[in-house]
Amino acid sequence: MATLQLNHIARETSDVARLAAFYEAVLGFERVPSPTYSGFQVAWLRLPGSPEVALHLIERDPAAAPVAVGPGAEGAPPSQLPRRHHLAFSVADYDGFVTGLKARGTELFEKTQPDGRTRQVFFFDPDGNGLEVTSSAAGRDK
Repeated sequence: MATLQLNHIARETSDVARLAAFYEAVLGFERVPSPTYSGFQVAWLRLPGSPEVALHLIERDPAAAPVAVGPGAEGAPPSQLPRRHHLAFSVADYDGFVTGLKARGTELFEKTQPDGRTRQVFFFDPDGNGLEVTSSAAGRDK
């Protein structure tokens, strides 16, 4: 079995700036560089005492159904997960991990970040909770 490390926690929001300010002021998070996407805002945050785990704040997709992704969200496609709530891990053997998911018949969605090297796979646990596994290089570059 592959050894995983926690990579980031993603939270969707209608107001990225407001939520980032809250996490900075109330919980002591610090902003770190984040990718630039066309069409929606993001903020990547990190706690000084936990530099390997990031908090990703992502502008809510207005086209997504309000309850499309959440515990027990039957029928929601994994393709909605990059901009919805999910727990993320990183793994050294990304290809092997994805091969294992496919062998189990897991419905999944793969994408590559704008940097062209960070690969991601999104899928659900049996209760409908969103999960992501990303190539381990992304764990160092959050």
